[in-house]
Amino acid sequence: MLLLFLLFGAFLLELTRAVESLTPWTQYIYAPDSRTPTPISIKQTTGAVHVHNKASATLQANGQITFDFGREVSGHITFSIISPMPNAPISLAFTESPQFIGAWSDDTGASPFSDWDRALSVVLPSNATSPTSPYQYTTPPERYRGGFRYLTVTANATLVGSVKVSGVTCLLGYQPGVQNPQKAYRGYFYTPDDKVLVRTWYAGAYTVQTNISPANTGRFLPQVRPGWAYNASLGLDGPMLLDGAKRDRAVWPGDLGISAPSSYLAFGPKYGYESVVNALETLFYFQNATTGMFPFAGPDTNSFKNGAKSDTYHSWSLIAIADYSLYSGDEAFISRHWPNITRAVDYIVSTITPDGLQNQAWTNDWARQGGGGLNSALNAISYGVLRAFSSIALSRDATLANKWNSTADALKASYNRILWDDSVGLYRDNATTSLAPQDGNALAVFFGLTNSTAQARKVSQGLTKNWNDIGPVTPELPDTISPFVSSWEVEAHFAAEEPERAVQLIRKLWGYALDGPNMGGSTIVEGLSANGSLYYRSEAGYNYDPAYTSMAHFLVHRTDPESHYASLRSACDIVCRKNMGVRSIYRDRRAEAGSGRFRDTSWNI
Repeated sequence: MLLLFLLFGAFLLELTRAVESLTPWTQYIYAPDSRTPTPISIKQTTGAVHVHNKASATLQANGQITFDFGREVSGHITFSIISPMPNAPISLAFTESPQFIGAWSDDTGASPFSDWDRALSVVLPSNATSPTSPYQYTTPPERYRGGFRYLTVTANATLVGSVKVSGVTCLLGYQPGVQNPQKAYRGYFYTPDDKVLVRTWYAGAYTVQTNISPANTGRFLPQVRPGWAYNASLGLDGPMLLDGAKRDRAVWPGDLGISAPSSYLAFGPKYGYESVVNALETLFYFQNATTGMFPFAGPDTNSFKNGAKSDTYHSWSLIAIADYSLYSGDEAFISRHWPNITRAVDYIVSTITPDGLQNQAWTNDWARQGGGGLNSALNAISYGVLRAFSSIALSRDATLANKWNSTADALKASYNRILWDDSVGLYRDNATTSLAPQDGNALAVFFGLTNSTAQARKVSQGLTKNWNDIGPVTPELPDTISPFVSSWEVEAHFAAEEPERAVQLIRKLWGYALDGPNMGGSTIVEGLSANGSLYYRSEAGYNYDPAYTSMAHFLVHRTDPESHYASLRSACDIVCRKNMGVRSIYRDRRAEAGSGRFRDTSWNI
């Protein structure tokens, strides 16, 4: 009997190995295999601390221990505690980056002294103190923590005796309803020849996963200080796809341009569509009934409460709607919202000047400088809107489709006539400057505003002038490397049939985002300064507070095998988005990708 048991165990082990050999990409999935992950290691200790195991320790006064969950997580913390005192025997601090490990949490409010959130004091019921009987503590509902990798426990300086903390566990908050986050993946990407590319794809997918959040976990405004409260409504329903895990924890239409396709491809219809639809329904709900404009951001933001408007994010909202239509084929959704969509597109048409380009009256954007006027980035996005919805409108209103299509034709002609600078091989930011922006040029190539492949390649080459050893330093916001804008640059290099350049940029910037100093290692950072530090946007709203920078943000390239890896333009013809499963050869590099919605297709190039 024992022999049979051992043989059966050996068979299961070999079977597991065989399955893993057929799906080698699963080893790169960052998500835990349960909704109750525990720390994988002890990062560090200070003072009088006795470590029992990776999730338990005894501390004396001023003792401090940092538990490492090994990846970005979110939600609540629970543990059993034996304490001689009920009133704040210990405090908890949460951080995404190892740079900010300490007695205080990193920031969800921009402050130069990193003192917004501070620490959460653990307060126990008066009858919970016992030298032998543990009390099960769980963080209060409003103290939901949106994103962290490290939990630091610090014993109170007035503690007499010792306090024992055991079984530290995260009650996972993201992607509610998914019992095993590892098994939520329906898309995949793999190449045996380039681990950085594979890790980047899965880090992008996991960034998306950590930002699919429960409905009532938005940032309460006005913000609690010191401390935090994540118990505000994100919108109409949840789960909802947000911009960042730690912050802002809100719907931002610009981010959806990157994150929504990533969600579709990584998680498929079952887990990838619902959170996007809830975000889009929220934008429709708050759409201006008179002008047709979509809000700049979701309802749990100061931008929303202050009535801020944005022409670019209005157009990004429409791109997100068009992308959803393309990937899902959900005709009922488009039909239900068609009157809202036509008003939104007509808003763009109404703001096009006699010069043939859209005027940017509302300049709120991703924090770039120099907005306004005939802005190149705005016009590129709006051109994409007009082309997408002229196609969608064909079966509904041919006259409207022709109107939008002819408007797009005129916009493209004006874009090249007014903004193209042949002397540098790049588009200008607007009609009154010589600055050649990263965003406007990348988006122009991606959305098809160039007149030829040769012109697109010239833009692709010109964009490399901004590169340093880490990535592109964007001209439109000095001392800044923006993964958001660089995502579109990656797309642009592929569109220009320069795949080697695109892959070089992925390795350079996203490789640093994964393995550079103070990075989180499982998700993608919001932005960097030119030297690679976390002092992103120090003079553009973040007040020299590196602890405010989000380490799990939707500023990553689209995790899209069609766009990036599978059907690279130099290797084979563009694969229809209806064939998301692809095997292809990228020069000397093998690649395989797929999505749960579509059957795999194979090529030998």
